[in-house]
Amino acid sequence: MQEFPEPKIEERRILTPTISDFPIKWNKSRDNAFEALKIICSNMELDPNDIKVDFYDNGLKDINMGTSVIFIESDPENPEAAGLYHHEKIDGKYSISLDDALLESPDRLIATIAHELSHVKLLGEKKLEQNDEMLTDFTTVFFGLGIFNANCSFQFYNQTDRWSYSNLGYLKIDEWAYALALFAFIRHEDEPHWKQFLSKTVKSDFEKCLKYMIDNEEDIFKFDDENQ
Repeated sequence: MQEFPEPKIEERRILTPTISDFPIKWNKSRDNAFEALKIICSNMELDPNDIKVDFYDNGLKDINMGTSVIFIESDPENPEAAGLYHHEKIDGKYSISLDDALLESPDRLIATIAHELSHVKLLGEKKLEQNDEMLTDFTTVFFGLGIFNANCSFQFYNQTDRWSYSNLGYLKIDEWAYALALFAFIRHEDEPHWKQFLSKTVKSDFEKCLKYMIDNEEDIFKFDDENQ
């Protein structure tokens, strides 16, 4: 709130997975990524013309179990593999790279772009000297993209002959829920309309966190003198 004071946190727009917020005809094309980039840049106070985007093929990883196949969409040891932020500018532009596989999933595409642009806000705009991935995840909440990143933090898929999961980001589900609840609490939203777009698991934890904050408001920002 101190580093990005305008607009005030109460006035920041929350983007949701709706046609009104993302009026894009999704067809799994790279054009979709550029369209989403423009919308997200607007919410994050960035000029899309200052962002260079390229794509790479990270691919699915299969594990053959004999009678069935487990397929993993991202490397558990490197959950940011879906996107990359390049610390050095290219031709005077901030540069990010996106996995082509993201084009199959609008939610994951939006979440990944939001994360990489949060690097731009923190590192590119010199708010941080060293990278902090958890703070970068949290920054997506501050700029109104937290619904996408929280929902995509862990997804499980079950089919008749196989199962799979995908990770995205660095915060755990309960940490996303707390971050979103704190965001709503600071905005004085006791019953935010946007919570309907949270996944079932995130929403449950979110409601518990927000209720605790409302019931214990005097303790949320209580610091001892040494930490003030």
